[in-house]
Amino acid sequence: MKIGASSSCFYPLETEKAFLNVAEMGIRDCEIFINSSSELKPQFLKELKNIKDSYGVCVAALHPYRSFSEGYDFFSDYKRRFYDAVESYKRYFEAAGQLGADYIIMHGAKGKFDISLEEYAERFGVLNEQALKQGVVVAHENVVNFSGAKPEFFSFMKSQLGDSFKMVLDIKQARRADANYEDFIKIMKSNIVHIHLSDFSEEKDCIAPSALGKFDFERLFALMHEADFKGRYIVELYSHSYSQKSEITESVLYLQNLLRKSVGGIDMNI
Repeated sequence: MKIGASSSCFYPLETEKAFLNVAEMGIRDCEIFINSSSELKPQFLKELKNIKDSYGVCVAALHPYRSFSEGYDFFSDYKRRFYDAVESYKRYFEAAGQLGADYIIMHGAKGKFDISLEEYAERFGVLNEQALKQGVVVAHENVVNFSGAKPEFFSFMKSQLGDSFKMVLDIKQARRADANYEDFIKIMKSNIVHIHLSDFSEEKDCIAPSALGKFDFERLFALMHEADFKGRYIVELYSHSYSQKSEITESVLYLQNLLRKSVGGIDMNI
C-alpha cells in the first residue's frame, strides 16, 4: 500500500505538465487523467513515459475523460454503439500497457440507463475481458448521480461477475451520495483495487488531507488493511481544493505517516 496523487489535481493544466508536477514534487505513485483523444497518440504517450522513467514514477491507473459519455457509449439500448465503444477503448488499454498502468477507471452510466442491470453487468464483463487480454483491468468507481453511487450496485455487480469485478473507492463521492464508505468495503473487500482520497471541512466537501480535516483516515486504513488491500491510495483533488501545490505533497506525507501508524511496517516512498 502506497500513497500517491492524481494528475487531475492540476486540471485544467495540460496532462503532461500536470504529470510532471507530480513527478517533480517527489511523489512516486500517480494516476494519470487522460483529457483528450490526442493524448492517446504514440508521441504523446512517449512523452509521458519519458517523465515516468526519468523520475521513477509508477503509473497506477489511467482515467479516461469520457466518463460523461460512458452511459451513452456502453450502456444504451443501441448495442452496435457498445461494440464500437469497446473497440475505441482498446486505445486506453494499449496506453495503459505502455505506461505500466494496471487499471482503467470507469464511472459507468450517469442517471438512468436503458438496459437492465443484468445486461449492464454483462457488457461491463465484455469490456473487462478485452482489457484483460492486454494485461489491464477496468475498475468501476462509485460516483454520485452515476450508476455506482450506492453500495447495492456493487453488491449486484459482484454477484454477477464475481472476483473479476473490481472497484475504485472514492470517499468523497460516497459522502456526496449520502452513502457510508464502510458499506462499500464490507461488500467489495479485496475487490477494491484503487482508492481516491480527499478530506472535508465544515465549509468545503473537498480539501487537501491534513490534520485540519474531519475525515478519519486511520479508520479507513485499518479497514482496508483487514480487507487485504494491495492497491494505492491516490490523493485526488480539484484545483480549487487547495491554494498551493505544496499542500499536495504535505497531504501525501501526512497520509503516509497515518498509514504507518495504522498498519505499521509498510514500505512506502515519496
